[in-house]
Amino acid sequence: MTSSKLLIALVLAIAVAPSAMAQNRADRAGTWEFVFEANYQDAYRVNFEGGSFAETDDDLGFTLGGTYHLNNRLSLQFLFDWLNVDYDATIMSGDTPPNPAFDVRGEMESFTPRFNAVFNFLESDFTPYVSAGIGWAFIDTNIPQGPPQTGCWWDPWWGYICQTYQNTRDLDEFTYQAGAGVRWDVNRGLSLRLGYEKQWIDVGTATSTPGFDVIHLGIGYKY
Repeated sequence: MTSSKLLIALVLAIAVAPSAMAQNRADRAGTWEFVFEANYQDAYRVNFEGGSFAETDDDLGFTLGGTYHLNNRLSLQFLFDWLNVDYDATIMSGDTPPNPAFDVRGEMESFTPRFNAVFNFLESDFTPYVSAGIGWAFIDTNIPQGPPQTGCWWDPWWGYICQTYQNTRDLDEFTYQAGAGVRWDVNRGLSLRLGYEKQWIDVGTATSTPGFDVIHLGIGYKY
Protein backbone atom coordinates (compact mmCIF):
# COMPACT_ATOMS: atom_id res chain seq x y z
CA MET A 1 0.00 0.00 0.00
CA THR A 2 1.40 3.44 -0.98
CA SER A 3 1.40 6.64 1.07
CA SER A 4 -1.21 8.17 -1.25
CA LYS A 5 -3.65 5.39 -0.42
CA LEU A 6 -3.03 5.91 3.28
CA LEU A 7 -4.09 9.53 2.89
CA ILE A 8 -7.54 8.77 1.38
CA ALA A 9 -9.35 8.66 4.72
CA LEU A 10 -7.74 11.92 5.82
CA VAL A 11 -8.61 13.72 2.57
CA LEU A 12 -12.23 12.63 2.87
CA ALA A 13 -12.39 13.99 6.39
CA ILE A 14 -10.92 17.34 5.38
CA ALA A 15 -13.41 17.57 2.51
CA VAL A 16 -16.27 18.01 4.99
CA ALA A 17 -14.45 20.76 6.87
CA PRO A 18 -16.18 23.77 5.26
CA SER A 19 -19.58 22.78 6.66
CA ALA A 20 -18.14 21.78 10.03
CA MET A 21 -16.15 24.98 10.57
CA ALA A 22 -19.31 26.91 11.35
CA GLN A 23 -19.60 25.12 14.71
CA ASN A 24 -19.15 26.77 18.08
CA ARG A 25 -15.86 27.94 19.53
CA ALA A 26 -14.06 25.05 21.25
CA ASP A 27 -13.42 24.99 24.98
CA ARG A 28 -9.97 23.38 25.02
CA ALA A 29 -7.85 26.05 26.74
CA GLY A 30 -6.37 24.96 30.07
CA THR A 31 -7.73 21.39 29.95
CA TRP A 32 -6.07 17.97 30.14
CA GLU A 33 -7.04 15.13 27.86
CA PHE A 34 -6.52 11.36 28.08
CA VAL A 35 -5.76 10.01 24.59
CA PHE A 36 -6.24 6.55 23.07
CA GLU A 37 -5.41 5.93 19.40
CA ALA A 38 -5.55 2.96 17.05
CA ASN A 39 -2.67 3.13 14.55
CA TYR A 40 -2.17 1.55 11.14
CA GLN A 41 1.47 1.38 10.01
CA ASP A 42 2.24 0.67 6.37
CA ALA A 43 4.77 -1.95 5.23
CA TYR A 44 8.34 -0.77 4.76
CA ARG A 45 11.75 -2.06 3.65
CA VAL A 46 14.89 -1.16 5.63
CA ASN A 47 18.29 -1.60 3.95
CA PHE A 48 21.35 -2.09 6.14
CA GLU A 49 25.11 -1.90 5.71
CA GLY A 50 26.62 -4.96 4.07
CA GLY A 51 23.54 -5.67 1.94
CA SER A 52 21.23 -7.11 4.61
CA PHE A 53 17.64 -5.89 4.56
CA ALA A 54 14.33 -6.35 6.39
CA GLU A 55 10.77 -5.95 5.14
CA THR A 56 8.10 -5.24 7.76
CA ASP A 57 4.44 -6.13 7.28
CA ASP A 58 1.69 -3.56 7.63
CA ASP A 59 0.04 -3.90 11.04
CA LEU A 60 -2.03 -2.28 13.77
CA GLY A 61 -0.76 -0.80 17.02
CA PHE A 62 -2.05 1.61 19.62
CA THR A 63 -1.13 4.77 21.50
CA LEU A 64 -1.87 5.87 25.06
CA GLY A 65 -1.03 9.25 26.48
CA GLY A 66 -2.07 12.68 27.63
CA THR A 67 -2.54 16.12 26.10
CA TYR A 68 -2.42 19.51 27.77
CA HIS A 69 -4.12 22.34 25.86
CA LEU A 70 -2.22 25.57 26.44
CA ASN A 71 -5.02 27.37 24.59
CA ASN A 72 -7.57 26.51 21.91
CA ARG A 73 -4.88 26.24 19.25
CA LEU A 74 -1.65 25.00 20.84
CA SER A 75 -1.32 21.67 22.70
CA LEU A 76 1.50 19.54 24.10
CA GLN A 77 1.34 15.74 24.13
CA PHE A 78 3.19 12.92 25.89
CA LEU A 79 2.43 9.61 24.17
CA PHE A 80 3.38 5.92 24.38
CA ASP A 81 3.26 3.94 21.11
CA TRP A 82 3.18 0.14 21.01
CA LEU A 83 3.52 -2.05 17.91
CA ASN A 84 4.10 -5.77 17.36
CA VAL A 85 4.86 -6.38 13.67
CA ASP A 86 6.04 -9.35 11.59
CA TYR A 87 9.04 -9.00 9.31
CA ASP A 88 11.10 -10.95 6.77
CA ALA A 89 14.85 -10.35 6.63
CA THR A 90 17.75 -11.46 4.44
CA ILE A 91 21.06 -11.65 6.35
CA MET A 92 24.27 -11.28 4.33
CA SER A 93 27.45 -13.03 5.45
CA GLY A 94 30.33 -10.97 6.80
CA ASP A 95 32.90 -13.77 6.46
CA THR A 96 35.74 -13.91 3.92
CA PRO A 97 35.09 -15.78 1.74
CA PRO A 98 31.40 -15.11 2.35
CA ASN A 99 28.97 -17.81 3.40
CA PRO A 100 25.59 -17.95 1.67
CA ALA A 101 22.98 -15.40 2.75
CA PHE A 102 20.07 -16.74 4.78
CA ASP A 103 16.49 -15.65 5.35
CA VAL A 104 14.76 -15.20 8.71
CA ARG A 105 11.21 -14.37 9.70
CA GLY A 106 10.41 -12.84 13.05
CA GLU A 107 8.20 -10.62 15.12
CA MET A 108 9.46 -7.22 16.22
CA GLU A 109 8.12 -5.46 19.31
CA SER A 110 8.53 -1.71 19.72
CA PHE A 111 7.65 0.69 22.52
CA THR A 112 8.11 4.41 21.86
CA PRO A 113 7.58 7.23 24.37
CA ARG A 114 7.43 10.55 22.53
CA PHE A 115 6.57 14.24 22.82
CA ASN A 116 4.42 16.15 20.34
CA ALA A 117 3.49 19.78 19.80
CA VAL A 118 0.12 20.24 18.06
CA PHE A 119 -1.17 23.39 16.37
CA ASN A 120 -4.91 23.63 15.60
CA PHE A 121 -5.63 26.06 12.76
CA LEU A 122 -9.07 27.01 14.11
CA GLU A 123 -10.53 27.69 17.53
CA SER A 124 -13.78 25.96 16.56
CA ASP A 125 -14.96 22.46 17.53
CA PHE A 126 -13.78 21.14 14.16
CA THR A 127 -10.27 22.06 13.05
CA PRO A 128 -7.40 20.86 10.88
CA TYR A 129 -4.09 20.52 12.73
CA VAL A 130 -0.39 19.90 12.22
CA SER A 131 1.99 18.23 14.66
CA ALA A 132 5.69 17.55 15.15
CA GLY A 133 7.76 15.92 17.84
CA ILE A 134 10.56 13.66 19.01
CA GLY A 135 10.79 10.35 20.85
CA TRP A 136 12.90 7.30 21.67
CA ALA A 137 12.09 3.82 20.34
CA PHE A 138 12.87 0.65 22.30
CA ILE A 139 12.85 -2.29 19.86
CA ASP A 140 13.20 -6.03 20.46
CA THR A 141 13.85 -7.88 17.20
CA ASN A 142 13.45 -11.31 18.87
CA ILE A 143 16.59 -12.45 16.99
CA PRO A 144 18.63 -14.72 19.34
CA GLN A 145 22.07 -13.41 20.37
CA GLY A 146 23.31 -16.72 21.73
CA PRO A 147 22.34 -20.23 22.80
CA PRO A 148 19.55 -20.81 25.35
CA GLN A 149 20.56 -20.67 29.01
CA THR A 150 18.93 -22.23 32.06
CA GLY A 151 18.83 -20.64 35.49
CA CYS A 152 17.48 -22.05 38.77
CA TRP A 153 16.46 -20.39 42.03
CA TRP A 154 14.49 -20.88 45.22
CA ASP A 155 11.16 -19.06 45.07
CA PRO A 156 9.64 -18.07 48.47
CA TRP A 157 6.20 -19.39 47.42
CA TRP A 158 6.85 -21.95 44.65
CA GLY A 159 10.04 -23.59 45.86
CA TYR A 160 12.88 -24.68 43.56
CA ILE A 161 12.32 -23.39 39.98
CA CYS A 162 14.38 -23.70 36.80
CA GLN A 163 13.68 -21.67 33.66
CA THR A 164 15.28 -21.51 30.22
CA TYR A 165 15.69 -18.14 28.53
CA GLN A 166 17.47 -16.73 25.48
CA ASN A 167 18.78 -13.21 25.01
CA THR A 168 17.54 -11.47 21.88
CA ARG A 169 18.86 -8.55 19.87
CA ASP A 170 17.35 -5.25 20.97
CA LEU A 171 18.11 -1.61 20.29
CA ASP A 172 16.96 1.83 21.28
CA GLU A 173 17.00 4.70 18.81
CA PHE A 174 16.07 8.38 18.50
CA THR A 175 12.85 9.05 16.57
CA TYR A 176 11.10 12.11 15.19
CA GLN A 177 7.77 12.65 13.49
CA ALA A 178 5.55 15.15 11.67
CA GLY A 179 1.87 14.87 10.88
CA ALA A 180 -1.41 16.52 9.91
CA GLY A 181 -5.08 15.72 10.34
CA VAL A 182 -8.45 16.89 11.61
CA ARG A 183 -9.88 17.13 15.12
CA TRP A 184 -13.51 17.29 16.25
CA ASP A 185 -14.52 18.24 19.79
CA VAL A 186 -17.80 16.36 20.00
CA ASN A 187 -18.72 17.94 23.34
CA ARG A 188 -17.00 19.38 26.42
CA GLY A 189 -15.57 15.98 27.40
CA LEU A 190 -15.09 13.99 24.18
CA SER A 191 -12.96 14.50 21.06
CA LEU A 192 -12.16 12.51 17.93
CA ARG A 193 -9.04 12.76 15.76
CA LEU A 194 -7.99 11.39 12.38
CA GLY A 195 -4.46 12.01 11.17
CA TYR A 196 -1.52 10.96 9.03
CA GLU A 197 1.99 10.92 10.46
CA LYS A 198 5.45 10.22 9.09
CA GLN A 199 7.73 8.65 11.69
CA TRP A 200 11.51 8.33 11.24
CA ILE A 201 13.83 6.09 13.29
CA ASP A 202 17.52 7.00 13.38
CA VAL A 203 18.97 3.48 12.98
CA GLY A 204 22.75 3.82 12.82
CA THR A 205 23.40 0.68 10.73
CA ALA A 206 20.75 1.48 8.09
CA THR A 207 21.86 2.95 4.76
CA SER A 208 19.21 5.68 5.11
CA THR A 209 16.83 6.81 7.85
CA PRO A 210 13.75 4.53 7.81
CA GLY A 211 10.47 6.46 7.53
CA PHE A 212 7.13 4.82 8.31
CA ASP A 213 3.66 5.97 7.20
CA VAL A 214 1.11 5.82 10.02
CA ILE A 215 -2.62 6.57 10.12
CA HIS A 216 -4.00 7.51 13.57
CA LEU A 217 -7.66 7.23 14.62
CA GLY A 218 -7.99 8.56 18.15
CA ILE A 219 -10.42 9.39 20.90
CA GLY A 220 -9.81 11.82 23.75
CA TYR A 221 -11.45 12.42 27.14
CA LYS A 222 -11.02 15.96 28.46
CA TYR A 223 -11.06 16.82 32.16
